[in-house]
Amino acid sequence: MAFSDEVVAQAWRRAGGRCECRRTTHDHNYVRCNKELVWENRGREGRGAWEAHHISSTGGDTLSNCEILCWDCHQQTF
Repeated sequence: MAFSDEVVAQAWRRAGGRCECRRTTHDHNYVRCNKELVWENRGREGRGAWEAHHISSTGGDTLSNCEILCWDCHQQTF
């Protein structure tokens, strides 16, 4: 499964260029991570790095199943 460029762009706009992670296992305690991200740094490590992540493995490649995560949060989801 892979998100289309349009879905990723819509999710990015929704997120305001910030990490959407709210996982309690990442010490966010239901508060959004909110780390500032850089559009050009998708799929990279380093400052502002991020990835589009499937919320549910059965939810498909839809906007409602896409969340924008900083690289640190994305790496912790596996």
